[in-house]
Amino acid sequence: MKRFLPATLLLAVLFSAISCGTKKTDGYTIEGTITGVDAGWVFLQKREENKSITADSVEVKGGKFTFAGKVELPEMYYLKLEDIEGVLPFFIENSTITLKVYADSLDKSTVTGSATHDVYIAYQKEETVFGQKTEELYNNYMKAKEAKDSLAVVKIEAEYDSVEKAQSAYTKDYIIKNGKSVVAAYLAISNAYAYSLEDLKAINKAMDPSIANSKYVKNLAAREITLMAVAPGQQAPEFTMADTLGTELSLSSLKGKVVLIDFWASWCGPCRAENPNVVAAYKKFNSKGFTVLGVSLDTDKFKWKEAIAKDGLTWSHISDLKGWYNTVAKQYGVMSIPANFLIDKEGKIIANGLRGEDLIKKIEEVLGK
Repeated sequence: MKRFLPATLLLAVLFSAISCGTKKTDGYTIEGTITGVDAGWVFLQKREENKSITADSVEVKGGKFTFAGKVELPEMYYLKLEDIEGVLPFFIENSTITLKVYADSLDKSTVTGSATHDVYIAYQKEETVFGQKTEELYNNYMKAKEAKDSLAVVKIEAEYDSVEKAQSAYTKDYIIKNGKSVVAAYLAISNAYAYSLEDLKAINKAMDPSIANSKYVKNLAAREITLMAVAPGQQAPEFTMADTLGTELSLSSLKGKVVLIDFWASWCGPCRAENPNVVAAYKKFNSKGFTVLGVSLDTDKFKWKEAIAKDGLTWSHISDLKGWYNTVAKQYGVMSIPANFLIDKEGKIIANGLRGEDLIKKIEEVLGK
């Protein structure tokens, strides 16, 4: 942890600058210059409901542009150049912000005048140590694979997992210690898929009342409510959705059986890799009162049905073909797949996130009872 002490001091200075040294205004003014573009349009975008929406747009004249507006609290926005791939992310707050944009390399662009963005950049710089380590491990992994050194491959995989855990722990610790910063709330909602209900409770408790109106804090609170509703011990929320033939199928129609609600998709590699384990569980316990209900996050019906046939998934399947906007996935707080929930014969959630042998053992335990 000594590696991170200088950053802690730096962030303390930056937070001090936000509260004491930053000149606040009634709104924001964004003054930008673009190298490589003299004319055209630039768009100010933000994320709403996992979609990019355009909040404002202005014309570029002589390689310059200006935006003006007001935000209640700092928020992440994205600058998009017309006909240029990629975006420039930066935190807007009510101050005068200067952007120096390079059309051919947006990642080299600079943002000044937003103290919140300064804090975000400081976090990113400190966090890059993990990215550098994982890149190094990946290169070593590919060399070991090429050399067919199985012992080295296993060792590198273990090291990679260790680095990922350390990175996750560092980010979570940063969030909890910096609850007065919108940056912490933004990082928390960006990584919410990785947090358990208990993690989320601790994070929400750390959020300071001064940023309670931030959309990130509100979204975190809403996610905690969602996860509480689908926690083990709760009655599984009812839903109805069309199957592969277009026939409506409800969860309650399976009452009386032990049910695995399995969230997956044809395009999801880890899901397809896990499917043989689910098939094995189904074959072993189906005659004893166990079944599976597949909920697909596909958007292509043909590929969905093709994957069902190819993987031998002989149970019931439903989908609204809305991808990540699948209504059942949202209802159950699913932000990454594969994901699953094991339901008892009375419709109560027993466990979630079961894989491989853990799934088999849990089903044996439940049916034994």
